[in-house]
Amino acid sequence: MRVLLTGIPSYLQRTVAGVSGSEVRHKPYFDEVRTKKDLIDQVRKIANTGNYLIGEGAAHALRGHDVTYVPFWHLANSRNSDDVYEHFNEEFDICVFASANLLRPGYSADLEAEVFEKLKMPVVVMGIGIQRREGLKEKLPAGTLRFLEVLKKKESFFLTRGYFTAEFLREQGMKSVRPTGCPSLFFAPNEMKRSLTALANPELAAAQKIAFGGYLGSVADTIVDAHALLKPDSLASYVVQDEVVAYNLSLPGEDDAPVYDRASGRITGQTEYKHSEKWQRKHELLVFFDTNHWRSWVSSRDLCFGRRFHGCIIGMQAGVPSLMIAVDDRMREMLEFIGFPYMEAAIWNREADRKTYLANFLSKIDSQAVIDRYSACEANFRTALAHVGL
Repeated sequence: MRVLLTGIPSYLQRTVAGVSGSEVRHKPYFDEVRTKKDLIDQVRKIANTGNYLIGEGAAHALRGHDVTYVPFWHLANSRNSDDVYEHFNEEFDICVFASANLLRPGYSADLEAEVFEKLKMPVVVMGIGIQRREGLKEKLPAGTLRFLEVLKKKESFFLTRGYFTAEFLREQGMKSVRPTGCPSLFFAPNEMKRSLTALANPELAAAQKIAFGGYLGSVADTIVDAHALLKPDSLASYVVQDEVVAYNLSLPGEDDAPVYDRASGRITGQTEYKHSEKWQRKHELLVFFDTNHWRSWVSSRDLCFGRRFHGCIIGMQAGVPSLMIAVDDRMREMLEFIGFPYMEAAIWNREADRKTYLANFLSKIDSQAVIDRYSACEANFRTALAHVGL
């Protein structure tokens, strides 16, 4: 099967030097990330470094096939060239579009509608999900409605992040819809199971080497979590995903000022963000532009803990016990589908003795039941791929 893979990319898209027709040229190196401008530009290219896990999971699921990753921007920029699309339609048998929060009020999928109208091949939309489900039917932008109409008229398959998205798409008239979860969940199944087994351990509530994730620059929740779980002399390690472009975590100084140590992944420059004055622990901010580097670092932690889905999934891919705090409908849909243990933010935030609460929560996890559920979801994902010839 000759597969055109597009949409959310893996970190390997950082080596793309250019595209001509269906030929993608790669550099033999990654662009250096050292200065303030370098760091912000690299985050802006992917919007959220957690997205790298989605693209990586989608690509890994297609191994064994003849796969070419074509950046979506090239497909969009070429949409007025019939010659380019004729070449695509001759070169590939199927298109896989790695997706995430495409169904949301604030995003109109006009470009996606135009691109898929010109691709004369079956399309698999992998990992599609909903953001802000309340009133979505009335608020869905015209471009997204057109995107759905285009796919309704051709051979298309939707592999959704969960049940709610699947039901929504069926209501919109999509015929081949199957909830499968985010493709990042099945990148490293053995390590995921090891992580789930290790999570059922109340002693983790006393762990001091924790990878935290959340929304620095917006709310102080993660700072409060670190104070509740870490001893005064511990180091709080926080992994940044999109805060420098979405949540007002700023790097004061000139664009060419050195702010990043790529060997450690640590932000070395000065940072400014709301609630930073509340810190009562030593802390470090890290950001990773290579998922292997990220997994390598997180493998040294005893626990991944926080309010970011992929910030915890990367820990699970490294075999590290990871526990998420669900903060929105996106996380709940994905977590409820896959059956991973999680805590509700509203409950966790009001706990007076969080360390004791966490220990009790971990002590009640049925590891085998969770692993059985995960194994069934993995089998479902592989079966869904096989159904479309992948």
